[in-house]
Amino acid sequence: MSVHAETVGPAMVLTIDRPEKNNAIDRKTARTIGELVTAASADENVRAVVLTAAGDRVFCAGGDLHEIQVALDANAPGDVADVYLSLSAIETCNVPVIAAVQGDVFGGGAELLMLCDFVIIEEHVHIAFRHARMGLSPAWGGLTRLIERVGALEASRVLLTAEKVTAPDAVRIGLVSEVVPRGFVRERALARASHIADNPRSTVASLKRTLYDVRASMRAAAVDRERAGFLERWGGPDHLAAMKAFRERK
Repeated sequence: MSVHAETVGPAMVLTIDRPEKNNAIDRKTARTIGELVTAASADENVRAVVLTAAGDRVFCAGGDLHEIQVALDANAPGDVADVYLSLSAIETCNVPVIAAVQGDVFGGGAELLMLCDFVIIEEHVHIAFRHARMGLSPAWGGLTRLIERVGALEASRVLLTAEKVTAPDAVRIGLVSEVVPRGFVRERALARASHIADNPRSTVASLKRTLYDVRASMRAAAVDRERAGFLERWGGPDHLAAMKAFRERK
């Protein structure tokens, strides 16, 4: 399985386990995450989901570049953009989702974090929206959510430079919730889940739905426009050059 699930106290812990792919997200992995989050949302015994990854070097390298190449060869950008349909369960489910980030995060992995209700990272972690280096714009709503979290100026810096954001900088600009020492992120995320469980489940679910509804109303057509931007860049000269460079590195 590309994602392992276990119950720890009031939390369902989901671990992305694709070390050979630097925990990149392909359609199967996204679908599994969506299904497990949906199951947790329906289980009255689950009070929160903790999303983490195997290993201590990379949390998520983004979209699976092999699958992206297949979609590029088939001229099927929707196969990549539609991964979001599975991952959106993170934002719309009835229980809070806590990202416990133990390694670096790139591209679509950073977009994955934007769907979570809490993002806790270890002090050595870097986060990079490196879409510009791939000749693309975000495909999974990450641009819109990034603006929501850090504001237009910081979003411009992060997206247009594609630079790595350090843990202290990430918490300073509001990209993440908190930073913990190396090796302690799972413990901290589970503690956060326990604090959530102190409150009535139905009330937490209602609050989460309302938070989502407010953000969705403010977004209007922003995510659709973001998807259109991705489709405009797909298969263009910059994208093709980036994918060629990736193949040559392999």
